[in-house]
Amino acid sequence: MTLPPLANLIRGPFNFLHANGEEIRRLLPNAEEALPFPQRVFLEDEALTPLWGFPVLLSESLVSLSQALSAYLHQEELAQVATIERRRLDARAYNDAWNTYRNLLARALENVTLSSYGRHYPSIFWLVHSRDVALCLKDSPKRIRRMDLKVGKQRGDQLKYKVFDRYQDRLLTTTYDLVNRLAMDTEEMEEELFPRLLRWMLDNVLIFTEDHVSHTLEELDSYFRGHLGIDGRDLRRRFAALRDWHHQLLHSDPELRNIVSQLISPDPEQNPSDLLNRRGYLSFLARRPGYDPENLFPLPTVKVWESLLIKLKEFELFRALRNLVIPIHRNDEGQLFRSSQTSPRPKTQVTGNLLSSATRPMDFMAPWVVDPVVYRYGLVYDITDFSSLVSQLRTSRPEQQDHAFRMMFRFQRRVNRLATSYRMKLEKYLGDGAFYSSRHPRDLLVCAVRLQRYYVQALEEGLVFDRGLRVALNFGSYRLIPLRTGGSRAEADRYEFFGHGVVELSRLTTGKASREIDEIKTMLVNHGYPEGTVHRFFAPLLDRNVELVDRQEEKRRFFSYINRNGHLVNEGIVATDRFIAQLDRELGQARLFKGAIEGRPFLILKLVDGADSNFRVGLRKLGNANLKGLDKLAVYELVDGEGMDPSSLQEIRRESLLKILDRYHAQWYRKRSGDSR
Repeated sequence: MTLPPLANLIRGPFNFLHANGEEIRRLLPNAEEALPFPQRVFLEDEALTPLWGFPVLLSESLVSLSQALSAYLHQEELAQVATIERRRLDARAYNDAWNTYRNLLARALENVTLSSYGRHYPSIFWLVHSRDVALCLKDSPKRIRRMDLKVGKQRGDQLKYKVFDRYQDRLLTTTYDLVNRLAMDTEEMEEELFPRLLRWMLDNVLIFTEDHVSHTLEELDSYFRGHLGIDGRDLRRRFAALRDWHHQLLHSDPELRNIVSQLISPDPEQNPSDLLNRRGYLSFLARRPGYDPENLFPLPTVKVWESLLIKLKEFELFRALRNLVIPIHRNDEGQLFRSSQTSPRPKTQVTGNLLSSATRPMDFMAPWVVDPVVYRYGLVYDITDFSSLVSQLRTSRPEQQDHAFRMMFRFQRRVNRLATSYRMKLEKYLGDGAFYSSRHPRDLLVCAVRLQRYYVQALEEGLVFDRGLRVALNFGSYRLIPLRTGGSRAEADRYEFFGHGVVELSRLTTGKASREIDEIKTMLVNHGYPEGTVHRFFAPLLDRNVELVDRQEEKRRFFSYINRNGHLVNEGIVATDRFIAQLDRELGQARLFKGAIEGRPFLILKLVDGADSNFRVGLRKLGNANLKGLDKLAVYELVDGEGMDPSSLQEIRRESLLKILDRYHAQWYRKRSGDSR
């Protein structure tokens, strides 16, 4: 998937930063790797344009972390005032506030560090938490004035940055201690575990002490007095005079206008203030004739401005990233967000826009951060006896081998295009098949039937892998392993499925009783026995019907059944009961019909698929199958209803698919058993 540039996703307003890729790379040379990239967040109606951002769950624990931070910073302010006034501090309250905050912070840091796997969880956490710190510290001088008016007026701004310095020291100590412990547990280097983005953010005091800076710099009076030790009002007055002088100069100096138009901006008079936000431009202006350092910036202040400009650009970049945080609440309705709230607050009556259930928000206070368990509809297809046929091809001529694999490649490419058209995601190729996932059972059902038709078409065109096609459908739980396969962002967000759902699909496609024989054959081949000899040795066993083959069932081109030993024989399409139940829920009040296919009773679903308004699928229950390593599982067969005579169908009353299929299965079983009841 091609991802948009980060500069196209970040949101302003920008008073100093030029939000383009070149400017971002100048601030952070390896920005593509260092900065977290927003993800798509789908609304409840997934057909709508998704949001781009960082979905963060506002859990009770995260709210507690924000509240503990506020309480601790308040105690630090009390400690600074008490030191100046030479009075005793409540040490117990101070230590309790710090320990409460430290424990919650350490818990969050450990979670994001151990669960990241290249997904920038520590960086995203600090984007969220740094805003909480900034919201607390920006009002620190006001709170100090309320504690002591005299101290607040004289030293409130300086104490704000002393509080921040104290916080920073304790934060780094806590982080380094945690990283040192985790490095020994994970066998990683400490440098690899420490969040690089945090270092950059701490190098810029503005990121942790301010929430917004306007073009007039009015919000930075405290920063100028308390951190830089300069007169902020005088600097802002000179800056306003500089803008006016520069605007007039562009009108009156054609040489300057020509230089700017050639090197910087084709229309310099369109936004002259924007030119002052370019690094080095003010140093160039200070050497132009007519520059008055008495009323404008003196030369030492020019250097201060150039340095401050970098800090302001960095601040606006990180502020824009913080604005991409999408706060998510959970309630009985589902997951919802309010775009106006980007910081943890105690839960009140929350209303907002519902999100798709597929959105998995980050919970920094939970061990995995993002729950690795997902529920998906899965499809696996498998070519029957593919390995055996490949072994036979090895003895054929090179051109025959080339033709066979070209046909296989063409078939798989058609299947992949088919899956894409039904919004299915390819999770992995399996050599002779593939595993797809989806969030819609109806799409998976239709795609499985069309996949079977594609296989028939491929056989007519000369596909040599003609022993059959197995397809399995399920709805189950999967665990996701994040994979970082390369440096690009598109590759960095790969996940590998594993868990019960994959095992279930594997058993449904290869669940024949011959699986034990196949395992023995594979073992012998791995020990060096010739493949041809092994296949010839076991051929008589298979011919003697040791698998309890149902000859009546296997007369069909595609078939599935459960033999007398309870083993599943799948040479068609099968699905689990959970898949059928979810399909029933999605179909709603769809019309149902009773019909027969090759003498077997089937429940017929009549669907509309694009231009095809008579797409039919037959369903029947096979029974409970013994699948290796799993509990007994109810399995259902799905067949293509194409070519059925519409007049042979009898519409039936709408009720649960599982109930109808159970009833038909019981009737069919009694009939085959000769039960006259």
